[in-house]
Parts: sequence; structure tokens; C-alpha cells
Amino acid sequence: MKKTISIDNYIFYYEFERKKIRNINMRIRPDGSIYVSSPMKVSDKAVEKFMISKKDFIIKSLNKVNDRLANNFRPVIFEDGTRVKVFGEIKTIEIRKASRNSVLVEGDRVIIDSRNPEDQDSVARVYNKWRGMMLRAKVEEISCEVCPKFVAMGAKAPTAIKFRTMKSRWGSCKPRERVLTFNYNLFETPEECVRYVVVHEYAHLLVADHSARFYRYVERIMPDWREQRRRLNEY
Repeated sequence: MKKTISIDNYIFYYEFERKKIRNINMRIRPDGSIYVSSPMKVSDKAVEKFMISKKDFIIKSLNKVNDRLANNFRPVIFEDGTRVKVFGEIKTIEIRKASRNSVLVEGDRVIIDSRNPEDQDSVARVYNKWRGMMLRAKVEEISCEVCPKFVAMGAKAPTAIKFRTMKSRWGSCKPRERVLTFNYNLFETPEECVRYVVVHEYAHLLVADHSARFYRYVERIMPDWREQRRRLNEY
């Protein structure tokens, strides 16, 4: 069962389960999700009281997850000082109350203007919407550069470029349909790594497999593709 609890200015989402156990237990998973279990007859109020008493532990644990995931992925909680990566560059979040939602990058800061700065979920939506827009714009910019080069080599331009979050791939290509899909998590990787993935997927419009012929096409556009693939593997 998915539940939500508001503690001070934080909103926490957690998975809750009643089991045949003696005590209330809570676990912060490696991905930052919260799991809580309780004895069958313990009331919801008792569980909430338990979680309130663990507020400092929850925040400390999620900050540790943030520190670990900041090297690769988006933050778990949003507050002043949270570190994120914007195309490979480490930046620090600053949250401000404003009349309209927006995100601005100034030097090493990512400034999130929010109508509801105390609402973690609201701030996260503002950030993630901006994050998606930035990644789409970057991929489209690179596509405008490399697409004519692949067309000149005999490829047909893609019919569609799509975006979604993927667990095991940075991108994919359906050569017959000529549809390219890119992972939103590329946002945290350096720009040259994004460019490598774009080039890689465009090359599949010419060669479906990963043969030596395929990589010859990749190398014609991006001679340092091996270095960028190595960097990408770090994420």
C-alpha cells in the first residue's frame, strides 16, 4: 500500500504493509524509497507517530542517497544545498518562493522558483519538467547536426524521436520504423556522452547490429566514441 505523510515542511511517500511482526519497522532502500511494516493491530496514528519520531533519520538517510545518486541520477529530496548534475556538471539546488514556476541555472546553482516551495512534490515536478525539456532540447540540437551527415551516408531521416526513462538502455532504435528513443537519465551525463548516444542510435538507421561496419559509421561522425562510451559506462 502506498501512503504519504507530511512532517514539518517535508512530504514523504512510503510503502506500507501490515505483517505478523512484533514491532514497527522502517527501511530506506538503496533507491531512496521508504518501506514501513507494522504489526497487524497497530493503528495508523501509531505508525504516523513512529515516522514523525524518525524524521531526522529519514532526512539523513535520504541525503546520503542523494550524495550517492548525484553522480548519476536525479535527487530523492529537494531542498537548498541538494547536489545535482546538469550534463555532467555538479550544481547545487536553491529553492525560492515565486509567483510562477521556473528553473534557472546561474553558475554552479540550479535555482528553482516555485509557487509552493514547502511542497517537495510540487518542487520535484517543476524540476523534472525542466529536466525533461533540457534533455529534449539537447538531443534535438545534436540531431540537427548529425542527421544530415547520416543522410549523406545513405540513411533515411528518423520518422520520430521519443523520450522515456529506461533502466538498462541509454537509447534505442527501431530501424524499420525509423524511431529513435532516448533515456531521460542522459540529462545527468556530459554533453559529449549524450552526443555519443545520439550518434550511436542514428548509426542503427544504417546498420541494425553492432558489427565492425556499424562502428565504422559511428567513428566517421565521432572519432573519440570509445572514450565517450567509457565515460558513459561510469554512469
